[in-house]
Amino acid sequence: MFIYQMKNMKYILLLLLISFTGQIFSQETVNQTDANGLRQGLWKKNYPNGKLIYQGQFSDGKPVGIWKRYHDNGKKQADIIYSEVSDSADTKLYDEAGKLIAEGIFLNEQKVGVWKYFSNNRIVAEDEFLHGLKNGLSRKFYQTGEVFEEAEWKNNLKEGKYKAYFKNGKPYMECIYKYNLRDGFCITYFENGRMELEAFYSNDLRHNNWNYYSESGELLYTLKYNLNQLLNSSMLDSIQSNQLNEMDGNKGKILDPAEFLNNPSEYMIRNRMNR
Repeated sequence: MFIYQMKNMKYILLLLLISFTGQIFSQETVNQTDANGLRQGLWKKNYPNGKLIYQGQFSDGKPVGIWKRYHDNGKKQADIIYSEVSDSADTKLYDEAGKLIAEGIFLNEQKVGVWKYFSNNRIVAEDEFLHGLKNGLSRKFYQTGEVFEEAEWKNNLKEGKYKAYFKNGKPYMECIYKYNLRDGFCITYFENGRMELEAFYSNDLRHNNWNYYSESGELLYTLKYNLNQLLNSSMLDSIQSNQLNEMDGNKGKILDPAEFLNNPSEYMIRNRMNR
């Protein structure tokens, strides 16, 4: 009996020793640097509440493999997969509820290539990046997936064509941008494809003739501008009077044009969307 108890005691001590040694080994292999001060192996960091901030592997001071970051509520914040042959990292970002909100590639900690953005598991936008700046085509989407708008970017500024679309894919607005400012023609369309407004901007200022058309293609009126100064204000007074009379018989159905005198094209878009 005594011999059996001794053997049992040795077995328990052996298990405790293995467990203790394992804990020491685990502690020794987390958050380590080598003789040159380079991070090696598994690294972790925790919030004050004890939950993980991040966890991943280093090799010679560089992150490698799969890394995970977390919100302080414990939900995943990011999945990052580092390339074995470059400094790029495939990345997925999540909100505090753990839902995917963005995915794309980081290169040297800067966004590159196409980044996609999500809301409630559907894509809502995508941008092209170069060296961390928007360069190329950006898109936004309707809730049902159709393209809502497209814009060309250069060095984080709108530069080139801007287009917005009806759900059926037909354009309802086309503009030209330079250095993030409207500069050149800006045209809006009816759903039947006919031109609704033919406008012109110079450095984001209304300029030259702004022509308004009916759905049948008839020219209704023209507003004349010189660098944002309206030259034929009597025409605008007449337009405003007619639209206000229409509002009296359609309370709540159309917008007040007086709120959009500084940007008639915005009035046209908002009024169409409000129908």
